[in-house]
Parts: sequence; structure tokens; C-alpha cells
Amino acid sequence: MGEHFALTVFSICIQAAVGIMLFVAIGRLMNKEGVFKNAVVTATGLGIIGMLASLLHLGRPLSAMNALFQFGTSWLSREIWFTAIFVGLTVVAAVLLYVKPQAAGAVTGLSAGAALVGLIDVFAMARIYSSASVPVWQSAATTIEFLAAALSMGAMLFLVLSLKEAGKLKKIVALTVAAVVAVQVAVVIPYFISLGAGTGTALQASLMILGSLKTAVAIKWLFILAGAGLVLWLAKDELSKSVSGAVAGGAALILVGQVVGRYVFYAAMVVSGVGLT
Repeated sequence: MGEHFALTVFSICIQAAVGIMLFVAIGRLMNKEGVFKNAVVTATGLGIIGMLASLLHLGRPLSAMNALFQFGTSWLSREIWFTAIFVGLTVVAAVLLYVKPQAAGAVTGLSAGAALVGLIDVFAMARIYSSASVPVWQSAATTIEFLAAALSMGAMLFLVLSLKEAGKLKKIVALTVAAVVAVQVAVVIPYFISLGAGTGTALQASLMILGSLKTAVAIKWLFILAGAGLVLWLAKDELSKSVSGAVAGGAALILVGQVVGRYVFYAAMVVSGVGLT
């Protein structure tokens, strides 16, 4: 259970931070007056928490040093590097906002760089699992799950933290959340339904675990869909300060749904061969 907790904290925090920085970058490019300090600082905090959690799930942190020199062949090595670079860029952006706020161009560039590196990092994370010897993870659905979590959580947190500054970006963010969740549902649910026809021992064991966690699975999808539906409903009118409570509610629903879903993802792990690479 402890291992699943550390993995969940690591992946959720890093992916949420990536999503926030993506919308910070877009926001700063669309609105030259936008600062989005709260969003950048929150992304920095989440990135640091994720890095610390990654040390817990490695078990022996010093042994991870070996992975650093396998960038060309190991997705784990790439994840370590891209995570470190992403967090580093985000930290520098946050520091600049405090010590030299007039360096708007530098902060925007750092934000865009962090977002790009972060998206590559999320893809690397997904590849670690989809290429592992865990049949239930061996699908493009894993990549969709991770990217959808990053974009939906990041978008909602950005909206909550930057509702006054977001301007025209508000509706774009809301529609992005709805679209991302729609893709997540359209890809992931049919994939897991199709797994019922599988015959492998490890796969069947994973399905049994998922069956025992059916309440958690139901909570995942109900919360994610409710959160996306709420923000989409709000988007039909201009999002404003008066609906900030509802926006926060939508963000909470999506966050809880994605966190529960991620824990279920790790709990369903049954290895059929060699572990992660």
C-alpha cells in the first residue's frame, strides 16, 4: 500500500504541475499582462512534492544513479531526467517572479520550456508502464490516462488559481477539460471492457483486483465526469468571480477522481515477467 501511495503522489503531483505550467505558458502568450504567480508557485510546490515522493518509491534512492546513465535505452532514465529538468525550470520561473518580476519574457520562456519538457516527461512516464511486463498496462490507454490526468487536473487548478487573470482563456480551459475527459472515457473504458476476453494469468489476476475495487473505479469515473460536466455547464456563460466556488468544486471532483483512478491503476499491477525499464 505504501508503494502505491508514493507512486500515486509522485505521478499525480508531477502531472498536475505539468498541466498547470502548460496553461500558464498559454496564458502568458495570450495575455501579456498576465502574471499567473499563484499558478506557477503551486506548480513548483507540486513538482517538489512529486520529486520527494519519487525517492520513496525507488526504495533505494542511491541505486537510481545507475539509471541516470541509461538515457538512450531506458524510459525510467528519461523520466528521471525530464522530471528533474521540468521541476528545475519551474522553480527558476517561480524565483524570477519574486526577485525580478519585470523579466516577463524570461518567465514566459521558462514556462513554455517547462510545459514542453513536462509533456515529454508525462509521455515517458506512460511508456515506462505501457512497456512493462504488466499486461493490464500494455496499451495506448495508459498514455491517454496520464495525458488526460495532466491536462484535466492542470487546467482546473490553473482556472481556480487564475480565474481573475485568465480572461478569454477561461472558456478555452473549460472546453479543454471537457474534451480531454471525453477522450479519456472513449479510450480507457472500452479498453478495460475488452480485457475481459483476455486469457493470461497475470491479466486475469489484474481484472480480479479491479473487480474488488469496483467502488473505487465507479468513484473515479463519476467524479471525473461530474467535474467536467460542471465546468462545461459553467462555460456556457462567462466564468467570473461569482462562480469561483463552483469552479473550485469542479476542480476538486476531477482531482479526487484522477487520484482515485491512479491508485487503482497501480493497485491492479500484476507482473508477468521482468519489471519496469
